[in-house]
Amino acid sequence: MAFAPGDIVLFESAVAGKMKFHLCFCVEYDNEVHSFIYLNSDGGFRDQFVVDCARIQGMQASRTGQTVFDCPTVHRKTTAQLTNLRSKLICQLPKEVAEEFLQFARTITSMTERDHANLIRMLESLLAA
Repeated sequence: MAFAPGDIVLFESAVAGKMKFHLCFCVEYDNEVHSFIYLNSDGGFRDQFVVDCARIQGMQASRTGQTVFDCPTVHRKTTAQLTNLRSKLICQLPKEVAEEFLQFARTITSMTERDHANLIRMLESLLAA
């Protein structure tokens, strides 16, 4: 199962011990590696983009009522790993959220240059579609 940049995906997190939401922001199609930003319900740290859960279709309300895009925390998974983690497509990041996220993303300093560039490219592509 392959996902596309901009997809919000639910899959098992070994760290959390349960199913967690992630935003796919890059896919290296030649080796089937997906790069994801972890979505959490708690935030307040540097380089975390926060929106109300209700703004993203298919997201369950968290205990805080917010979804935190934890930009510094990038997870890479192969297509085979995603299958084993019971991954499921939830939705595409809404354009209005992507527009706000893009403004925020340009200020991020804690990602690698490559991941930062890929995140910005993905958000720009969603807005251009």
